[in-house]
Amino acid sequence: MPAPVPPGFTRGPIMFMGPLIEEQSFARMLQSFWDEAGGYGARILIVSTAAADAGHAERFRRWLVAAEVEWVELLRADNRRAAHDPALVSLVESATGILIIDGNPLRFVGLLGGTPVAQSIRRVNARGRVICGVGQGGAVMSQHMVVSAGSPTGAESPLTPALIRFAPGLGIVNRMTVDCDGEAGTNIRTHLPRLLTAVAYNPFLIGVALDPDTGVVLYANSVLEVFGAGSALIVDGAHIEECNLYDTPLDQPFQIKGVEIHTLAHGDMYNLDAHEIKRPPESEIPQAGYEKYTSF
Repeated sequence: MPAPVPPGFTRGPIMFMGPLIEEQSFARMLQSFWDEAGGYGARILIVSTAAADAGHAERFRRWLVAAEVEWVELLRADNRRAAHDPALVSLVESATGILIIDGNPLRFVGLLGGTPVAQSIRRVNARGRVICGVGQGGAVMSQHMVVSAGSPTGAESPLTPALIRFAPGLGIVNRMTVDCDGEAGTNIRTHLPRLLTAVAYNPFLIGVALDPDTGVVLYANSVLEVFGAGSALIVDGAHIEECNLYDTPLDQPFQIKGVEIHTLAHGDMYNLDAHEIKRPPESEIPQAGYEKYTSF
């Protein structure tokens, strides 16, 4: 569960980014995180759980150093014992922004779930600090994490209860689940069946999948804003009228009616409480070229 917000605080932004591929988009996307984390005064902690991600982490570290943040550190917990180290907890508590880049969500929560480090990450977000998950790192921030059930994905995948399974994530947010399976972006054939199955299991959830070089940020007022080059797929089960998933064998197709499906682009907003889209205001400023990547 998300940590309770103490009196006098406002919950910090929760950011999810798809895979960052294009170099120009990489800079524009990190600029958004840099702004939320405090700009030149930002203290950034990059979190990973495997040495295999070291090169990936270095790319982010170099950009942040060049952006003249106050400091940037790498927190790597190779085992659960390390995640109980008070020095690592202190490092989390000192950061103004947490950047999760891990490439294996199940490994990540297996090593950090329930540890003092995980608790402190939730706690600093409740006290106003920004938390950002990039690529597969975005999946771990949900309380209900969608993981592969071993079934093939794509156009051939039937809509069956066995298509996905849930695993417990860090619990930074409990109203959203972000499908980060592979790097297929918002490919409808891949992500829509999985997110439909997720909201069929739990209509409280709002499922999200992101194109590469695209992100969403959830603010304390429950408004989700899209930014970046591509689109965000939103699957909202709040108004489901009928679903027979629980009466359907695991390997058989199920029926679901009343799901709302949206694809949103840069500047679009989605209110998680009202379940409504808000379009950005019309602008007379041309949006050609890289202007569409500017920070929200």
